[in-house]
Amino acid sequence: GRKTASTQTELFLQHAGVQAASCRECFSLAVGIEEEGEGEDTCVRCEQVNFLLSLVAELKDEVAELKEEVSRLRSIRESERELDLWEKALQISPAEGRAPENGEGWTQVPAKGGKRNPPRPSPPPPLPLHNKYEALRAEGAVMTSSREQPKAKPKAKRPLPAITTSSTKKRRRVIVVGDSLLGGTEGPICRPDPSHRVVCSLPGAQVRDIARGIPKLISPSDYYPLLVIQAGSDEIDRKGTRAIKKEFRALGQLIDGAGAQVVFCSVPSVAGEYTERNGRTHTINKWLREWCQRKNFGFFDHGATFTAPDLLGPDGVHLSRRGKRVLALELAGLIRRALN
Repeated sequence: GRKTASTQTELFLQHAGVQAASCRECFSLAVGIEEEGEGEDTCVRCEQVNFLLSLVAELKDEVAELKEEVSRLRSIRESERELDLWEKALQISPAEGRAPENGEGWTQVPAKGGKRNPPRPSPPPPLPLHNKYEALRAEGAVMTSSREQPKAKPKAKRPLPAITTSSTKKRRRVIVVGDSLLGGTEGPICRPDPSHRVVCSLPGAQVRDIARGIPKLISPSDYYPLLVIQAGSDEIDRKGTRAIKKEFRALGQLIDGAGAQVVFCSVPSVAGEYTERNGRTHTINKWLREWCQRKNFGFFDHGATFTAPDLLGPDGVHLSRRGKRVLALELAGLIRRALN
């Protein structure tokens, strides 16, 4: 009996170091051997889960970048599709024929023994596409070249005329006004309704110059016109962000309460990710979005659409011919959604 008791005591002492511990995360019991200076706080399953969560956290930033790139490529693809539709619509089919070079209209020869059909009317003249408000450039816009700097002239501050509109319901006018980015965008914007749409491009114009020209564009007989403003890109390199914000506030004070639907467009970014211009552009666009929300103005963000190399000119700043057509299609889509 004593030998058996002694043997049981020895076995108990040998296994005294084996204890049951609980996992600190899932609280399940985990059996481990205690050693001095060591201890298991989590089970194997929880360690594997923590390892997988760390991998997900590392991949989160990469997934966000991929989503942003996919969104940019989709916007470019949609713009190119719409651009192809416009090109196909403007092409003349071979069956329609063209007017003779001598300027005479087409005449239809009747079949033998048939009745003479009336002559086909001559094709309508092409739609003139030009800037109707070219005269505003001399008054408001400051034309400067890349080598010459504008001379500062003291100007007396005078209040801008108030903008008034009619309360009689009628067909709405669309006015797109801005800087040099709008040059060459008249076709896709004005073609759906040439009599009630106008594009006013003021090359080299600053925000304050556009503010001086807007009262001459909106007629008192217009009913709830749509005013789209594309400004800021021609002065982003010449002025500080504080001065540009001040000019936007003055422009907003002029058109606020004028009875018009107002939409401000963002300043497009250029090629490169860490250029000084893009940093200032990001600051202006972020402020402009928040400011439009406070003032109940619309805001249209171009996003990263024009950072693609084929949409920019050789200097990497101004839009190429294709870039201007993409901009025109974007603004035409904006106008269509706003009017509907």
